[in-house]
Amino acid sequence: MDQWAGSCLTIRSLMKSPPASAPGNQGSPRLELVDALRGSALMGILLLHSIEHWDFMRYPEKPAAWLAAINKAVFDGGYFLFGGKSYAVFALMFGVSFFFMFESWSRRGVNFHGRFLWRLAVLAVFGYVNGIVYCGDFLLVIAMLGVPMVFLHRLNNRVLVWISILLVLQLPTLWQVGRATFETGYQMPRPYHWGVYGQLGKVYAADSLWNFIRTNMSLGQLSRLSWTYETGRYTQMMGLFVAGLLMARSGVLFDAMRCRRLALRAVFLGAVGFGILYPLKLQLDSWKQAGMSHYVLNNLLSSYCNLSQLAVWVGGFILIYQWTRGRAVLRVLAPFGRMSLSNYVMQGLIGVPLFYGFGLALYRWLGPFYSVLIGFAMLGGQIAFSHFWMKRFSYGPLEWLWRALTFGNFSLPMRKTVASPVRADEPVAVS
Repeated sequence: MDQWAGSCLTIRSLMKSPPASAPGNQGSPRLELVDALRGSALMGILLLHSIEHWDFMRYPEKPAAWLAAINKAVFDGGYFLFGGKSYAVFALMFGVSFFFMFESWSRRGVNFHGRFLWRLAVLAVFGYVNGIVYCGDFLLVIAMLGVPMVFLHRLNNRVLVWISILLVLQLPTLWQVGRATFETGYQMPRPYHWGVYGQLGKVYAADSLWNFIRTNMSLGQLSRLSWTYETGRYTQMMGLFVAGLLMARSGVLFDAMRCRRLALRAVFLGAVGFGILYPLKLQLDSWKQAGMSHYVLNNLLSSYCNLSQLAVWVGGFILIYQWTRGRAVLRVLAPFGRMSLSNYVMQGLIGVPLFYGFGLALYRWLGPFYSVLIGFAMLGGQIAFSHFWMKRFSYGPLEWLWRALTFGNFSLPMRKTVASPVRADEPVAVS
């Protein structure tokens, strides 16, 4: 039976008890669809980051009139398709992989809780180091937000369903919106991360590599942490972690018919939700909201729209993957997604020197249109390299290092052999 992944499960299906042993889970086979979905998310991240110049959104001041219109279309289209959605697919897949890892390690007698916490600590170090290059790196954030999963997975499905719902609703942000709307005289403080990014922009435009590194060792790290907290993104990510855990625990990943039904529901509910929420977001200016009140309400509606689009993305991906010809196309992304940690880090190592002042400073000449062309070129190169690498090796370079550091075993073979099985216990967590 084909193996599928599902998205946006209904509460009733998630509350079902998981099968004692999911079909096909013996020996920890790797779900190709999970890798392909992760690859689609990484594709979106790469293209959006190229448009953003890797969090350094400065562009030529006076582009040609025809190019200005194209630049705007590319910028708006990139955010509509990928902004807030790509990272969400990764968050969902993190929860799926967490369950696979728990099952695999438990069968092998590994002390899961302590080992997984150590694994997250290693990921946090990766994130800090990568954050010195690219301030928007999310490895450190995911490592921090992944800690509660060690305790949450002990809870039953019914409790986890409500935890996931409450988290994705972003209750702290809802409280902010209510207070700003109904409490007379309340003045919301200006987000701290606005000022931080203003300071970073001046450093990134300069040509001093040392000043760039020194700034990202401190202020750059603070930028993404403060942004994640002040936008409420942290609760949404944790809710998606839990949703992914429930999705894997329910056994739906190994039941083609259930996955198809749930994918159809995801597409339908996502489309309905987006059809309701997006017009509200477009009408926000007519609600007489101003200043920070307008900002937080727009941020919340955008997050809800992103969740609706996430359901359509994942559900639609599954339905296309079920079609034989569609699967032949989408599975091209699987090796790319399986090496997502290595590919994600490499994207920043290439993109930042291209656009920042200490490197080629292409921000002075390239707007969103030409920048996304560079993103497509990088995407093609990374997909080709991932296919080349994964035909010969069982792990990507950083995936191997992460696993070796997790277990303190550097004798782990990287090159593929006839006797080396492929396991599904490698949750790759980037955003």
